[in-house]
Amino acid sequence: MNVLLVNPRSSSVFNTFGLSLPPIGLLYVAATLELAGHSVVVRDLAADDGRLDDADIRRADVVGISADTTRANKALAIARRVSATGRPVVMGGPHPQFMAEDIFASGYVDYIVRGEGEFIFPGLLTAIQNRESIAAVKGLIIKDGRHLIETPAADPIDVETLPFPARHLVDLHQYRASMADRPITPVVTSRGCPGACHFCSSSSFFGRGWRFRSAESVLAEIDEVYNRYGFRAVCFMDDNFTLAPPRVGQIADGIIARGYDLKWWNLSRVDTIVKNPDMVAKMAAAGSTTVYLGIESGNEETLNSLGKNTKASDVTLAVEILRQNGVESYGSYIIGNLNETAAEVEKTIDLAVRLNTNIAQFSILTPYPGTKLYEDIKDRIFCRRWKFYDGLHIVFRHPLINRHYLQFLLIKAFVKFYRRSREATEGFKQAAGRGNITFRKLALCAWELFF
Repeated sequence: MNVLLVNPRSSSVFNTFGLSLPPIGLLYVAATLELAGHSVVVRDLAADDGRLDDADIRRADVVGISADTTRANKALAIARRVSATGRPVVMGGPHPQFMAEDIFASGYVDYIVRGEGEFIFPGLLTAIQNRESIAAVKGLIIKDGRHLIETPAADPIDVETLPFPARHLVDLHQYRASMADRPITPVVTSRGCPGACHFCSSSSFFGRGWRFRSAESVLAEIDEVYNRYGFRAVCFMDDNFTLAPPRVGQIADGIIARGYDLKWWNLSRVDTIVKNPDMVAKMAAAGSTTVYLGIESGNEETLNSLGKNTKASDVTLAVEILRQNGVESYGSYIIGNLNETAAEVEKTIDLAVRLNTNIAQFSILTPYPGTKLYEDIKDRIFCRRWKFYDGLHIVFRHPLINRHYLQFLLIKAFVKFYRRSREATEGFKQAAGRGNITFRKLALCAWELFF
């Protein structure tokens, strides 16, 4: 069958500042579809020149659309175009799974893939081709009259068996994310998260069992990215790349043994860094440049309320260990937690300035569908315009802070952090410069922020 896979455009905020990466999840699905004998076209509307022509839709027998919460309405707009041509629409991603009733209510979507789609999607196409029962395909949500039917859950994927993402289906050089002045591309080495952070849907979507690829498999993909596609920088997009320190050491040893001039970025937990300083040293020797830390708050009560289960006292030590090894820290903070007063938010901002990480990302607590937080505060949510679920807008009534003042505190956090020194200001300008900012981009960014 001819399959069209579509990645909706991201928020203009991220596009404006050059934070575009290829849709690696969709490229994994494309790879398994190709192995099953299907002809696949990928259209990434988040890329600079990304567009969806009517001809693309007409050539397809089936159209698959990926959607997270912020892009849900854009995904439905695409589905409306496709549905008008009579082509079946398959939607995947966390938002459709957790908000299936709303998605089907649009009338534009025929099937929703539940969880990882690499083997579910080909199974669905086989059933369609052979005119077999769709209800017999595991991992789907379908509509039967007025009722939604969830077919039995698909088995968790053995990530070691997955083919590499079908990177050949997109122009990798149209993406503008970079690190150390090098174009960067994503690599995923594991799925699932044993953590239970109340604000994150990853464990609900991928499961709490951590499934990881061997160091040999990861190094083979690095070989392809380095030698076939010419990248000298990668970002490991796992929820926690460092969950198994011995595996990290094996990957680092492999990079060093190959003599690769490779810079890399990954996510980690604060406590993992503190407990494994030798791992950090080996990472640095193998080209680790930046580690993203989910610091969130310096208040231990807040951390516990978020389900982080980390110690506030470890934060400073983790940043110092990274600094001693020449690795930059990317600190992530959440403001507006349910137990926080405005004064406590100010303390989080002061902590960020004091830690002096190279980069800081501040987000307002956001109840994404599929999270424990969403279930806990559903009655407080006043905004269901999904585009505003981006961490930059308050979408629920906070019990202790006026929502307009909380919005002001977010702005204050960025200003106070990035004006703390000339070096910090220059770093922000360099990051922003990756997006080739124009007046038109800034105007569109402002429009999406407020409307």
